[in-house]
Formats: sequence, structure tokens, C-alpha cells
Amino acid sequence: MSDPIVVFDQITKSYDGITTVVHGLDLTIERGEFVTLLGPSGSGKTTTLMMLAGFEDPSGGTISLDGRLLNHVPAHQRGIGVVFQNYALFPHMSVAGNLSFPLEMQGMGRAEREQRIKAALDMVKLGPLGERKPSELSGGQQQRVALARALVFQPKLVLMDEPLGALDKQLREHMQIEIKHIHEQLGVTVVYVTHDQSEALTMSDRVAVFNQGRIQQLDSPATIYEEPANAFVASFIGENNRLAGTIVSRDARYCRMMLADGTPIEARVAGDLAVGSKAVLSLRPERVMVGAGATGTNAFQARIEELIYFGDHTRLRLSLGGSSAFMARTSFKDSLSDLQRGASVPVSWSRECGRALPFMEQE
Repeated sequence: MSDPIVVFDQITKSYDGITTVVHGLDLTIERGEFVTLLGPSGSGKTTTLMMLAGFEDPSGGTISLDGRLLNHVPAHQRGIGVVFQNYALFPHMSVAGNLSFPLEMQGMGRAEREQRIKAALDMVKLGPLGERKPSELSGGQQQRVALARALVFQPKLVLMDEPLGALDKQLREHMQIEIKHIHEQLGVTVVYVTHDQSEALTMSDRVAVFNQGRIQQLDSPATIYEEPANAFVASFIGENNRLAGTIVSRDARYCRMMLADGTPIEARVAGDLAVGSKAVLSLRPERVMVGAGATGTNAFQARIEELIYFGDHTRLRLSLGGSSAFMARTSFKDSLSDLQRGASVPVSWSRECGRALPFMEQE
């Protein structure tokens, strides 16, 4: 049953009255959801978060939280927890003091404050470090304090703006899982901003992919990855082969494309692409079968341009369909032992794995 907590209704934003950075945004977030706003720099995702937080005013439209109109409510009166990339901790205060501050602003008594602070620090596994100053903590520990401070007053909604961007890869991946576990434990609604696609796919219930101030697709991580709505989403989410061509025939589910070099391809068709339309084949490198067992619907010989070893898998850059940047990914190292640059190799993929999408001019 639908239980919306955040509703953006036809939100627009322009900083100068000329250039619009968010266009007519409609977005509903359900109570308890973890929704990630994902997109490149300048796509409108952070501006959207800042309008929800109250640090920016929308130029048009309305934002509501739990049925309450927020447009003219100051940021400090919205009851929203916020976690920033730079932590924004008070350096002169102890860890416990940083957590106590928002509770004191609410007029909470000392005994209840101490109970809340202990519970929040235990939740982020920093119980013994309450008396330390932020400068005495590692980057990962400081981020945990920032997270605990956002949660300590038990808000209905927590906003996170690139909170893991300053951490190294291993710690960032660990914190992704920790934040997801805390979300599941508390059931709080989280709106998370990142440009990191793997972060979005790992943590979210739904992902809103932004580009040029508009949501291109709002779906579950699996749907975003496996069934991108357009060529931008396909190219932005994960590694992706894109081959341009023309639709020469189609039925309700599948189509036949002719690539620019005359190579015929069968694929699932997205939307209302008509015969004669320009289209782009979207195909994930891990869906491409390589070697003697390559017997999918679409089967070809490809020239190996480069082999790139990644430890747990090998990537092959191939010449295929008029492109010399066609990528295949395989973990079967034994079958690749006799392959060399310049050699010809069988490749194939099922028509289920490829997706024909509307052609975009930047293609």
C-alpha cells in the first residue's frame, strides 16, 4: 500500500531566472524507502536534495514532507537529518558533544540526551570514543559520527549528500553496507545523492537517474541495470556497448537492427521504435559469450584488439559491428590462454541480452 512521505510536485529551479537546472520534477518517496538520486555533475540531483533540505528555495512547484508543505519552512525547522561529504563536525566539541548539540537545540533533558547519544554511538560502533575530538578520529570514524548525529534525534527523513566521497575504495564499500544495515534496522526514510553508480545499485530500493535537470528513469536497481529506459541510462549505469543502427523489422517484443556496417542484430525493443527508426543497441560486456561455445542468437567472428587482465576477470576489446571498442568480459581464464591480440574469436549473445533504444544525438 502506498505511504508517501516526500512529494515533489512540478518543482523547477533556476538560479538566475534564465537557465533552468531542475525541470518540472515530480517525485514521490515512500515511507521507509532508500532512494538514491544518481547522475553526473550538473544533472540537478544535488539541487533537488538541497531544496528538500531547505538550503535552496524552488522557483516553482511544491515540496511536502509527511503531508506538510515545506516551501516556506526554514531548514532548521524541518526535522530532517543531513549528512555531508565533508562531515561538518564541530572541531572544538567531543564526539558526544557533536551528537548532543541537535538534541540541546530541541530542548531535550540531559538524561534523555545521554541515552540517545549512547544508543547512536553504539549503532555506528563508536561507543568507547565519545570523549574524543573529531581530529583524533580517522575519516571513516568521522563519517560514522556525522551519520550518528543525523540519526540521534530520530528524524523521519535523512538526507545524504555524497557522504562517502572522501573515503578510500575499501572503506567506502564497507560503509555502503553499514549504512544499508542501519537503514534496515531503523526503517528511516533515506534520500541519498551520489554520482557513483555502484554505490546507488548496492544501497538503494529505487534509483532516480538524473540528466540535464530531469529524471530519466526511476526504478529498482535491477531494472535500471537490466532494462534502461534510454541510451543515457544505459551508458551511465555500468559498462555498456553501444552500436548504432536502424530498425528493419520488429514485433511486440523483439526487433532486427541493421548496424552501420551492414551487420544484422536481433534484440529486445524498447518503447515505440518504428521500422526505419535510428536506434542504439545496448549490450553489457558480461552478456557476451567468447570462444568455441559462443552460440547465441547473434553470433559473429570478432578481432581481438586488446586483452586487459583484472584478476577476477579479463576484458577483451574487440572489433565488431563497425566498432573497435566493443567490450566483452569473461572470468574463464583457461579458455583465453591461447588468445592473442590480432586473433579472430567467435562471440555471441542472446537477443534477450541486447536492448534496442531510441537514438540520441550525442551517440
